[in-house]
Amino acid sequence: MSTMVSLLQETLHEIHCQSPPPSKDFHRFTITSAEVIWTTWRISFQPSQEKIFPKEVKKLHTEFLLDQQLQRRVRSIFGNNTLEYTVNLCQRHYDFLVRMPENLIVHILSFLDADDLQQLSKTCKKFQQLCSSEEVWERVKLLRDKPALGKKRVTFSVFKKLMNFNEKPKRMQRRQSAFF
Repeated sequence: MSTMVSLLQETLHEIHCQSPPPSKDFHRFTITSAEVIWTTWRISFQPSQEKIFPKEVKKLHTEFLLDQQLQRRVRSIFGNNTLEYTVNLCQRHYDFLVRMPENLIVHILSFLDADDLQQLSKTCKKFQQLCSSEEVWERVKLLRDKPALGKKRVTFSVFKKLMNFNEKPKRMQRRQSAFF
């Protein structure tokens, strides 16, 4: 597990948006490997001479898990799914498959059939993009066209010549006549 954790990037997740109306405040929420960072820019339409700087709150993962108030803010601005995902990251439940290098993911995807790729593409945006990429389909085609080691490849045209599909095999006809 510690080897996999070393593959993680510093920023695990980052999202930003404007608050729901009537507020016009802007929020950025970042989860790094060590802390959670909540940044808010107050947007005011009243002209004033003072400059408004963003406010930033930094919490360790364990502190965030105990901070119900910050969790409520995350839920109200970004929704319950983002809060749930953040809590999982803070509890060290990482989605390693999505975080793997793309060339490795593409190699793994090339072994899946079309139905599996279609199902996987429904799981997240990253897999949707990868499963519909030309690179994946070129690799899938390359693997399908490549004969297995030590096995002869029989094409459909050769198989069709060996067996006429319009006739039943003579052996089957003899068995049926023997029983009746």
